[in-house]
Amino acid sequence: MPFGNIEYKTIVKVVYIMAVFMQILDGTIVNVAIPTLADEFGVDDTQIDLAIISFLVSLAVFLPTSGWLGDRFGSKPIFLGALTIFTLASALAGTSSTLDQLVLWRIFQGAASGIMTPLGSAMLFRAFPQNERAKATTAVIGVAVVAPALGPVLGGFLIEVLNWRWIFYVNVPMGVAALVLGSTQLRNESGESNERFDVVGFLLSGVGLAVLLFAVDRAKDDGFGSGPVLAGLVAGVALLVTLIIHQLRVKEPLLHLRLLSSGIFRASSLVSFPTYMGFMSLIFILPVYLQSLLGYSPFETGLAMMPQPIGVMISSQIVGRSLYKKYGPRRILQFGIGAAFVIGLAFAFLLNLTTSLWLVAALSFARGLAMGAVFLPLQTATYAQTTYAETAKATTLYGMQRQLGPAVGIATAATILGSMNNSLPDNALADRLDGFRVAMLASAAFFAIAGALSRTVRDEDAASTLT
Repeated sequence: MPFGNIEYKTIVKVVYIMAVFMQILDGTIVNVAIPTLADEFGVDDTQIDLAIISFLVSLAVFLPTSGWLGDRFGSKPIFLGALTIFTLASALAGTSSTLDQLVLWRIFQGAASGIMTPLGSAMLFRAFPQNERAKATTAVIGVAVVAPALGPVLGGFLIEVLNWRWIFYVNVPMGVAALVLGSTQLRNESGESNERFDVVGFLLSGVGLAVLLFAVDRAKDDGFGSGPVLAGLVAGVALLVTLIIHQLRVKEPLLHLRLLSSGIFRASSLVSFPTYMGFMSLIFILPVYLQSLLGYSPFETGLAMMPQPIGVMISSQIVGRSLYKKYGPRRILQFGIGAAFVIGLAFAFLLNLTTSLWLVAALSFARGLAMGAVFLPLQTATYAQTTYAETAKATTLYGMQRQLGPAVGIATAATILGSMNNSLPDNALADRLDGFRVAMLASAAFFAIAGALSRTVRDEDAASTLT
């Protein structure tokens, strides 16, 4: 049943935006609720990162399956199935009475997101020709950043006026609306692949990622020198190395690593990983700093963080509409990453025990402007050399490392805060501030790594998106 005279690519874009909106809104609302959830379940702030990391680990574990599932059974039924699970898990997360229950439903949310997000990206980029992808990406970023802009403020409002359970219930109306539109308007693409499912690859990736990330998470309490942490790190790395070897040898791999032979796809993947580590780690640190150290409310915290996604929206619109085709991805990326690094240092050195929310808001807005100049060229240029048939496989591979980056970044930040602050009394504010500063410096350092890797991006490799 066609939706009036609206083009199909517009319908795909709207459904994809609604799905991404839910996922991003969910993440930003949970971040601002960290201290509240810690009080609710009677645990430390740093232990609540299990509710975030479990989501991200589950997402990274199931994300590799999305390309195979879409090619084997069709993008529409798999996408809508994942959307249904995410919506139901959101409702059930709001009913949690213990941290364990919350983590369980967050795992289901993460699994659904891991399948839903790359499939949505594949449908979007299949619907738009190469020379319109900057426009499509601009629209997606422009609308999707409303979620992180709204998330902290809405989360703080819901927590103070209603209760924390509504930070999950709020996903349900959007999920139902996306399901109705998607089920009636989306076309089913592919679904004719006869490739066998790579069970060995799935187990290696799932177990390897889970072991590695939970070892990093445990280090916040036990330190990196403890036996279990060292064993987990070694085992996780060994399993992932084995995964890479297996994927390069098997005829029908779960992750098509050979796609990394494409120059722009490889370069974008290298840059994205530390970029998302830096971006999400500070988003995790700030609510804990503002609420547990300075005593601001969740609503005040949300207001202070709200300018960042607004900055992303403004700069991504400017870059996408005029600067991208004029200057190409490399220079814009390097400028944005460099600015994000400098602003990260400013967070680390300017914030103190008497910081006003106005300073946090100003730095957040500046960081958003910088990140918009990073996200737009990355999203637009990444698939410039990807064929139509490779789209689902490419979005799966790129999405896996893009989602793994935040998990590693948040786990690293939580480890730094935990190792430096857990043994300190609550009234040792000056000493606790040092832990936050070190964590913020680590967040900035990830952008330094991304900046060095951005030298591998070549404008000529993205020529098809510059026409």
